[in-house]
Amino acid sequence: MVKERTFSIIKPDATRRNLTGKINAKFEEKGLRVVAQKRLHMTQDMAERFYGVHRERPFFKDLVKFMISGPVVVQVLEG
Repeated sequence: MVKERTFSIIKPDATRRNLTGKINAKFEEKGLRVVAQKRLHMTQDMAERFYGVHRERPFFKDLVKFMISGPVVVQVLEG
């Protein structure tokens, strides 16, 4: 069976509420496996570059502000 990988971000509101383990359990219940994971605090530059495709949208500044408001968990899922 061919396995595919995808990138996932557990956002600041979920990390603030200590939901990382529960979210990962849901992924695992669906047959996905966490193959890499890192907790970090995105800088404004990181968030602006990652979400740059949305730069002209009205929600861009709020999105960046939200994403830098606390730590996130970035991960690679395989399944």
